Amino acid sequence: MRLNIPWNLFTKLFKSDLSGSETLALEKWRNSSELAQNIYDEIIEDVHIKENILTNKWENNSKEWEKLISAIGPPKRTISLSRKTLFLSSAAAAIILLLIGISSGLFVDHLIQKNNQIPEGYTYVFSPRGQRTRIVLPDQTKVWLNSESSIRYSTSYNKKIREVLIKGEAFFQVHKNPLKPFLVYANEIKVKVYGTSFNIKAFPNEKNIETTLIEGKLSITPQDKNGNAGKEIFLKPNEKCIYKRNINTQPQSTSQISTQKETAREAKPLIVKAPDIILAQNINTEKEVKWKDGKLIFRNENFEDLSIKMERWYDMKIHFKDDKIKNYKFTGVFDKETINEAFEALRLSSQQSFKYEIVFRDIYLESK
Repeated sequence: MRLNIPWNLFTKLFKSDLSGSETLALEKWRNSSELAQNIYDEIIEDVHIKENILTNKWENNSKEWEKLISAIGPPKRTISLSRKTLFLSSAAAAIILLLIGISSGLFVDHLIQKNNQIPEGYTYVFSPRGQRTRIVLPDQTKVWLNSESSIRYSTSYNKKIREVLIKGEAFFQVHKNPLKPFLVYANEIKVKVYGTSFNIKAFPNEKNIETTLIEGKLSITPQDKNGNAGKEIFLKPNEKCIYKRNINTQPQSTSQISTQKETAREAKPLIVKAPDIILAQNINTEKEVKWKDGKLIFRNENFEDLSIKMERWYDMKIHFKDDKIKNYKFTGVFDKETINEAFEALRLSSQQSFKYEIVFRDIYLESK
């Protein structure tokens, strides 16, 4: 397979020597196809490739490069797996793996080892940074994966029980089936679903696990690192359970979570705290629902927290030259804005002045 990749333009790009017409030519090639876009992203992000291009060591017909091109080609919209169909949004570049005969170390123990038996395999779907992915499970349950998020489920899914493991953020619309419970495992919590729509945010490197119920009924069971379970916490619609991740504390029982009655006419969310659990009631669930429709919503968030979401949303890296910028507060909605438009909007809306510089996939922020 021979591809017309403009290596000379990439070389000039890395040397910061592109003219205006050459920049337009590179952008025209980049936008010519989804494959070209994927190739462009891989070249920009791969330090090894960049180094070889700059030192003239890269071979245009490298076999390694051809393998890489095959691996990052555009995904098909529909993929059939063991007579079960997985639907992917055409806009999402998801990674799908079907692994057979895996070892228990590759999956969570309670999903792959029961009665000393290992299932045949599992399906794994990953939504990369900068993408949102929609899939339909074999039982017609719909799942939306946010950027840098994944879901795994066994090939025995929906035979006797329905279990999935997620990392990152996912929105579920669960197909009701009282005879087959739907279970979600997300870091230190287990969610049991009774036919409902809800959102889970459980990124491995973040301190909190957030479960927000939109409609229906579900329960959350905290689990410590040894697998010991606390008591079930039941959520009502428009409630959010925030589990404060702390491996040195035991899960709190529901008896330790008190509730307060809403007294204000225009009530703010009620916050009830326990040592490692926060139950928020009467919340506005717009941002937990709308992200799957391509809207990033933030309310009075500091720049440091917002930057984490924007890095995933736009697939880039934010660098703070001044730490005080991290505390700037923002409220707004990003719908179809480009990264340039988004940061210009933030700059204009901020009460404190700052400036930004975009260099490829890096953004540098400093105060004026």
